[in-house]
Amino acid sequence: MTVTVLVFEKNGTIKELAIKKFNELELYKKAGLKSSTGFNNRTIWNVDGIKGKSYHLSLFGKIDGRANSENKYEFPPPVDNTLFFGNCILINKDEDDVPINMTKKEWLEVYDHLYGGFDDIGDDDDEEEEDDELPRTKSGYVKDDFIVDDDEDDDYDDDDEEEEFDDEEEFVKPKRKKTKRIKITKKTKPALVNNFVESEKQSIYLECTGELSEEEYL
Repeated sequence: MTVTVLVFEKNGTIKELAIKKFNELELYKKAGLKSSTGFNNRTIWNVDGIKGKSYHLSLFGKIDGRANSENKYEFPPPVDNTLFFGNCILINKDEDDVPINMTKKEWLEVYDHLYGGFDDIGDDDDEEEEDDELPRTKSGYVKDDFIVDDDEDDDYDDDDEEEEFDDEEEFVKPKRKKTKRIKITKKTKPALVNNFVESEKQSIYLECTGELSEEEYL
């Protein structure tokens, strides 16, 4: 009768192994060991109620060995702190202590059960649902004392300041009177310079005539 067992290799991987003639005393050979010394049953897991099935699992392995041959797989309690060396083998038995098949998929379900499942993941979902009930801004942030809503920013408009000055008298800055300037160089014609000087004198004389008035003598 062929029985499927699980081999936990020292690198941490799990492999299914079909044994045609099952002999518990020769399991060390299936683990790749030359001697059965120290290769013993280290723990038993009795698990009921997983999809209507019951499991009676026995783990075989060595707890003494050479350096760099440690098994990296993390086993459930009570051997979660036990250091194994080389490959380990897991077998399943029925209520009559007869070996029966054990698949990798079934072991992963038992593994989760032995660790109590992952109920804490659901707790995280509940926290996220509570956060969703809190008021949020348009950007998706939860409103608190340090975050301003986008709508509050929109209430401020630069046009409001401009409207305050519409009724006031428009202030026009007086234009500065430009003064004519002439650049005198060696190439400047004397006649042009003389005409400019005479023009300036005449403008000064005209501005002064308005200030003069004839006095009356009594």
